[in-house]
Amino acid sequence: MMDNPTRSMLNIDICEHGFPKSVTCPKCNPPEIDENAARCEHGNIISEGYYCSICLNAQRQARMEKEIEEKKNRLLDLIKNPEIELRGFMIPAKYISSSFETFTGNEKLISECRAYNDGGLVLYGNTGCGKTHLAVSIMRNMYNSNINEIINSLSDQLPDYSKIKKQIFKPVPDLLLEIRSAFKDGASESEDDIIKKYSRVPLLVLDDLGSEKTSEYSITTLYIIIDRRDRELMPTIITTNLNPKEIEEKLGARIASRLSGMKNIKINMPDYRKKRS
Repeated sequence: MMDNPTRSMLNIDICEHGFPKSVTCPKCNPPEIDENAARCEHGNIISEGYYCSICLNAQRQARMEKEIEEKKNRLLDLIKNPEIELRGFMIPAKYISSSFETFTGNEKLISECRAYNDGGLVLYGNTGCGKTHLAVSIMRNMYNSNINEIINSLSDQLPDYSKIKKQIFKPVPDLLLEIRSAFKDGASESEDDIIKKYSRVPLLVLDDLGSEKTSEYSITTLYIIIDRRDRELMPTIITTNLNPKEIEEKLGARIASRLSGMKNIKINMPDYRKKRS
């Protein structure tokens, strides 16, 4: 047996197995085995909560599966009770419960809106005909589809909540007011920041286009957002009381051209607000 260099340098006595004699060698003096000790299903002794690697892996897998199931159930709850998340999309309280199931109208119209998935969509018609209700119903429908996609993609991985696609509901007058506020002293966002936010959000609803007082500034700002989203085929829903000809007269040929290239749905429904009164 070759000399141990550590022993040679430090002059430490070691046993034939290479352990210092001041330390109990597990080969010279093997630990006593308690025949009555508790053992796991694989025959290994359990001591102070210790399990063999097979048991530990099984326990980790069980914990992971339980956590996945709990988070999957939470995702299902988001579909059953989506209002909290939808409020985070800036949908007004008045429309938060809007859905295709609560819309009173012809089935062809509902079917067309249900089928919407991407690109631009213009809902136009008279005041009170249900444009905003339908726009929010589409938001709810796409949100539920998004959650279902996340659930269906689960295997041995935990749900990735970052995959919940952001949506924004924004009345056009409020959007222009927000941009104008960027020019005030101490504003937290610049005009460019705001335009980028609305240009890049995965789904944008621009509600009540044309109700705002028009100016060259507002027309240019709206065109930038609409054009950027149109070029990237990003889901964009626009509601307006104006027909295509009126849009061109009030907002100019460039915006009218972008909107005419989108799917346009005219809503021939009576003013439901008057019907309720």
